[in-house]
Amino acid sequence: YILGTALAISMVMVIAIGYNLKVGSIYPEVNRDRILMLSTLQVKESFSGGGMTMHTRGFSDDFIKKLTDSLEGIETIGIIGGEKNLDIQKNVSSEIKRKKVAYYDEEMWRVNQFNFIDGRAFTKEDVDISTPLAVISRSTAKSFFGDERAVGKKIWIDYKEFTICGLVKDVSPLVYTSYSDIYIPYTCDDPAEWNSQTSMSGSLTAHILAKSSKDFDKIKAQIEENFAKANSTLDESITLSLLGGPNSFVVDKLAMNTNEEKSDAASKHILQLIIIVLVIIMVPTFNISGIISTEMEEREAEVGIRKAFGAPRWKLLYSLINENLLLSFIGGILGILLSYLFIYIGYQWFLGFFVNDSHALPWLNLEMLVNYKVIIIVFISCLLMNLLSSIVPQYFSTKKNIIALLKRNNNVRGGKTRKGKQLWIFMELLAVFVIAWMAIDPLYVLTYQKHIYDGFEHKDLYTIDIPSISPKSPAYREETEEGVNLYAKMVLDIIKSHPLVENAIQGNDLPMADYGSTTYSLGRSEKDSLSMGVITLSIPADKNYFSVQGIKIPEKFDEANFHAGNILISTSLAEKFFGDDEAVGKKMTLGNVIGVVDDLKRMEYQQPIPTLIMLEKAYHVHFNKDYRSSITFLVKAKLGMAEGTFIKTFTKDLGDKLKMGNRYFDGMAPYHERIETSNSQITQEKSVYTILAYFVLFNMFLGIFATFWLQSKKRRGEIGLRMAMGSSKKKVSRMFVMESVKMASLASLVGMIVVGNIVYFKGMFTYGEFQNPEYWAVTNDTAHFIIVSLIA
Repeated sequence: YILGTALAISMVMVIAIGYNLKVGSIYPEVNRDRILMLSTLQVKESFSGGGMTMHTRGFSDDFIKKLTDSLEGIETIGIIGGEKNLDIQKNVSSEIKRKKVAYYDEEMWRVNQFNFIDGRAFTKEDVDISTPLAVISRSTAKSFFGDERAVGKKIWIDYKEFTICGLVKDVSPLVYTSYSDIYIPYTCDDPAEWNSQTSMSGSLTAHILAKSSKDFDKIKAQIEENFAKANSTLDESITLSLLGGPNSFVVDKLAMNTNEEKSDAASKHILQLIIIVLVIIMVPTFNISGIISTEMEEREAEVGIRKAFGAPRWKLLYSLINENLLLSFIGGILGILLSYLFIYIGYQWFLGFFVNDSHALPWLNLEMLVNYKVIIIVFISCLLMNLLSSIVPQYFSTKKNIIALLKRNNNVRGGKTRKGKQLWIFMELLAVFVIAWMAIDPLYVLTYQKHIYDGFEHKDLYTIDIPSISPKSPAYREETEEGVNLYAKMVLDIIKSHPLVENAIQGNDLPMADYGSTTYSLGRSEKDSLSMGVITLSIPADKNYFSVQGIKIPEKFDEANFHAGNILISTSLAEKFFGDDEAVGKKMTLGNVIGVVDDLKRMEYQQPIPTLIMLEKAYHVHFNKDYRSSITFLVKAKLGMAEGTFIKTFTKDLGDKLKMGNRYFDGMAPYHERIETSNSQITQEKSVYTILAYFVLFNMFLGIFATFWLQSKKRRGEIGLRMAMGSSKKKVSRMFVMESVKMASLASLVGMIVVGNIVYFKGMFTYGEFQNPEYWAVTNDTAHFIIVSLIA
């Protein structure tokens, strides 16, 4: 009872703490419950030929002023111009450090309550005339000035001199909407970023601080009226949308990134959260109810005696519920302790899932982990579990008359009570099967698809970025496209010459990196074509690219034709267009087929997709002299090199040699980290499914274990009698096991019928793009259903 309660409470606590970090009031964002946000403007432009463009951005300075003109019920409106990682120096010739810089207006200091240690914030006059002032965090001041007083000193931000006017207490990286190292007036940024005379979109976000959350509807109605006026002045070909905005801070953050109305997206998210919490509470509640039901059978004589001495029914019920409340309270305390243990042990998952930051454990302070709202949620969860689990079995026990309660022989000898209990166990096993099936299904699909061969191999693969110093730096020297490409070839030769390197290429075009699925009209001729979705890769006509990227060179390969303009196709495309015929040497509309490769997976949790590889000319750097672009290299280490050893040795040997002109070595990273980043969203989803499945299955195990334990305990007299009559321990044990196996099998068969009806209308869990069932069993509904049912 206590362990089941503790696990449920710990899960609820972890969720409550996570969402408190997301939307609760935490320094310096102590007014989150009173903030309305104008963060998203969708612009659609139609063309006479039937085409359309759509982009989603922030707002321009001018448009924010139009939308928020003469608002009633507000305290102030703050503006944020986003943030950038910029080069910061103590003086123009000192060491460069990369720091996060946020662009604020003067009112954001009222919206967010920063703790100023020294100095002041910049004012409206400073913002209006773009005064180069900066407010910096305490840790930033320490990194540049040590123990010296920073206010009044100069600092170079992106090679422009600023004066430090204020020093604030550090903001946790977990409070990602206001976290920064340095804050400067948004008007000090490039005006094209935040204000435009011809467009309403820009990079700005408005934080509207209402006097009370009760005023939200009134404020929103005024903004919608102003928006309608602005929209009416536009050309008919342009359509603007606020996507349901302005939205409360909570709605804006829960909606995540979406092109639908944020209120709808947030509602879906909240509904999903409610369902998860209900599952967390109801699963142990169901099991505990079974335990209490069995326990009440043992205590019916006690209840009967108390009723015989005049105890009223409500008093009996109140007394029994209080006993369980004490156990729930103990379980709740243990659950709170377990929740903090889980967060400490699994903090990388916790922070990565809730606040997109898996490296900020020191910032998890008491303010973030404990507050009255979280405690109230835990208390309500304890109370709800206690009432739901105890009131039904205890109500029916206290409802019986005194004679029935005192007549215990019926319970021992297997009359109606024994049959009723078997029915209860059967219903419990049926519920276990159905809930287990629904919990296992998504895990089965995601695990199955993750282990399907990707079509390429990224083992021992690393990425190297070689960026340029900023064109604003005094040390910057003009570059030409020819010079940059010559530098890239020199660097590639240096990398290849290292004794621990197997091979290397310039570029980053592995399937997992940047390429998506595109619909092409493919065929053997223009008359024989088929429109279908394929992964398309453009790879230079160089076999090194196949070697480094781990794409197997096909056995039947026309090497003489390995040049730009020809194509390689995957096995499913070859079968689709050529059947059993040999595809190599055949012509298609996009080029001659010179080889057949495996289907590739765009994402590791999706199924392989038909693939088309188009060979092109040698790779060149995309050159723009005004843009600080990086040159990327993929490096294949020799087989068996330990990751840490390879990175350390390579950096020590070649780090300084790769610094030439404006370019510098910016470190090396294992390629699997890029894959994990690409799959971060589905990885989070899988984490939720995994934790829920483990939680459900373990709680079900606890419940069934307790029920069978108590039932076996009640049948000790029967066991003793059977053994006295000559039955061995082994034979009695086998009888008990067979009883449970028969009941579990029957419950599973009925459960399959129940689940079959559910998935018939709802459909089974799927993730990724559909592939013909003949290739992958998980897309075969029958096989899928049977496999998950057997596991359940």
